[in-house]
Amino acid sequence: MKVGIDARFSLRQPRRGIGTYSMHLLTSLVAIAKHIDFIIYIDRDDVEGVLPSLPNIKIRKLKPSVYPLWEQFVLPIAVLRDKLDLLHTLGNTAPLWMPARTKLILSLMDVMFLQSGEFIPVPTTFYQRLGRIYRSWVAPTNARCSSAVITISNFSRQDILHLIPYLAPEKVVPIHLSCDPHFSLKKGLKPIAADRSYLLCLGAEDPRKNTLRIVQCYLNALQNYDIDQDLVICGYARWEGSPSHLLVQAANAEARVRFLPFISTDDLIVLYQQATALLYISLYEGFGIPILEAFTSGCPVIASNSTSIPEVGGDAAIYVDPTNTSAIEEAIVRLCNDSLLQSDLRRRGYVRAKCFSWEKVALETLEIYHRVLPKS
Repeated sequence: MKVGIDARFSLRQPRRGIGTYSMHLLTSLVAIAKHIDFIIYIDRDDVEGVLPSLPNIKIRKLKPSVYPLWEQFVLPIAVLRDKLDLLHTLGNTAPLWMPARTKLILSLMDVMFLQSGEFIPVPTTFYQRLGRIYRSWVAPTNARCSSAVITISNFSRQDILHLIPYLAPEKVVPIHLSCDPHFSLKKGLKPIAADRSYLLCLGAEDPRKNTLRIVQCYLNALQNYDIDQDLVICGYARWEGSPSHLLVQAANAEARVRFLPFISTDDLIVLYQQATALLYISLYEGFGIPILEAFTSGCPVIASNSTSIPEVGGDAAIYVDPTNTSAIEEAIVRLCNDSLLQSDLRRRGYVRAKCFSWEKVALETLEIYHRVLPKS
């Protein structure tokens, strides 16, 4: 069997959800599927050296790297030249034309780009608008024409079937993700400088991340209950002058709320390990890798009770309605003041995290390859 994989997102920095999925799936898949000849397609140099190097792998860098041109023209020509049996694209879209002999498997994380509503990000640049139009046009056709669609949760599967008409339900297969193995509990990491314990939030401008409401609930809890924990908001690229920052300034709470931009994996591991809890109260998520990062790091989680999040967290998190400020505030105060509850959630989190692994993701993906090409 000769399989091509579009691995472009593995090389993106900062590496986000699709990039994490691409890198770890690829590494695990080629390690267990030594009977398959893989051709890895990329659009830039692997400067980090994250791509695996094994005898059953060939890496092809294709030019030019312009996204639609690369995907719709350069990639299918390479697929034709390489005489692939199967092409697996990992980033929600794929070529609209494929050689007749080559099967297509599409990894479709979610269909947020087909949604509308107040929690769906509004494109702020021409490039973002063009990207959303492109995905909205290409992805439904890709899904209908593919031999299988892999998604990342049962919630996303239902969303895909609801928003893409005429898509055969048996084609869409949910495969749960995992997190970077580096988040396993480590000793000897440098402590994060902090005057007191803290709650951790992975913030963003994106309305669906619910950062503004989380900040408001924390400030309410701080004022009404005088809790000991600070709030650390991590990963907020342009936080200065943001609504969340202005809210903190208006409350004269800058000494208690700390904003951080994107940080290294090692620093994030330390943040998780030393936090009282992760506040992961998003309005919409296709999966929620940070929940597993927190569980693996020994960090209790307060999470949203909506979309895919309970599917990931199981019985190991406190769930709240992400639109209910009173419920969020109550959960924060309860967890901050209950050390036994914190310990119980840590224990449950460790157990829950063991249900997810990249080896399992790779094995389930390989099953789909063999289902699509049963004689290989």
